[in-house]
Amino acid sequence: MNNNLNKSVLDKILNCIPENIKPVNYLMDILDLGKESAYRRLRGEKALSLEEIHKLSVELSFSLDEILGNKNTNTFTFNYIGSSDKNPDNNFLEFLLFYENYLKNILNAENTEVINTINNMLSTMFVGFDELFKFVYYHWMHQMKEVPLNYHYSNLVIPPQIKDICKNINNLHKNLKKVTMIIDKNIHLNLIKEIQYFYIRGLIDESELIRLKEQYLRYMDFTEKIITKGTDPNGSSYDIYLSMLGISSSTSYISWEDNEESAFWHNVCYPMHTRNRNIIDRHKHWIDSLKKYSTLITQSNELQQADFFNEQKNYVNNMADRVIPTYAIHLSNNEMQGVMEY
Repeated sequence: MNNNLNKSVLDKILNCIPENIKPVNYLMDILDLGKESAYRRLRGEKALSLEEIHKLSVELSFSLDEILGNKNTNTFTFNYIGSSDKNPDNNFLEFLLFYENYLKNILNAENTEVINTINNMLSTMFVGFDELFKFVYYHWMHQMKEVPLNYHYSNLVIPPQIKDICKNINNLHKNLKKVTMIIDKNIHLNLIKEIQYFYIRGLIDESELIRLKEQYLRYMDFTEKIITKGTDPNGSSYDIYLSMLGISSSTSYISWEDNEESAFWHNVCYPMHTRNRNIIDRHKHWIDSLKKYSTLITQSNELQQADFFNEQKNYVNNMADRVIPTYAIHLSNNEMQGVMEY
């Protein structure tokens, strides 16, 4: 980083640090630095790394686009949680720690709005369901970590720190005031097909499949009650829409106090996110458009509710018996039923 850019970064950070906190103490605390290392950064003797800048931007609620001085309106800055090292365990852990802190920030804020578009089940949706979370983590390991092709589900042990953070996140979820979700009508199919894939390969055995199936049905009962009542057991309010169009990507729009952010999930474990005004406006416009082609099923449209959950539960109940072909996700409900019967 050149000296002028580093000075601009420092100026922005110093302007955002609360007046009652000494900058050196703030950097020591947030970046886990010694006093001398913090002073060297404040004096400009050592440039802040991009990871340090990102961490501070999250804590101080400013956009990286602001400090990078991006003049090209067709080029945008996205933040990605996860270090650049080759240990994917660190990336997953870093995201969960980031997400835990993120929830704390928005829960303490006024006028928080959270809107999610979901085309696949995300890791954060299963933090209160250990077996389902374990499978998502297992699938992610096969894709992101150098494990043997025949690495069995039974070999996986979730690290204790990740288990603890999941408990914390689950408790924080209980304090959300209101969440809006627009879900794809095939939201569960991809995950069910992934479970089937590992079962067919013999990497998940019969007893493990039964445990996954039983917990998946409990998860569906849990969400069905939320949709029926409009609230979860802790009083959090939910508006859930069923999209008539296919949702191409899982995304999140979050606003709190004077902050807005868009997140885009390129996989089910962690997203890329941005505070760029142009991207946020486009994202919000897409969400508003998608909502026009969706039906509110929270506390309404009981027949559509029942059809949706009956269909999803049927897929889960038949996981071991009826393999869902890859092409089936593109079929209509009637065509799908024909495939399942065949």
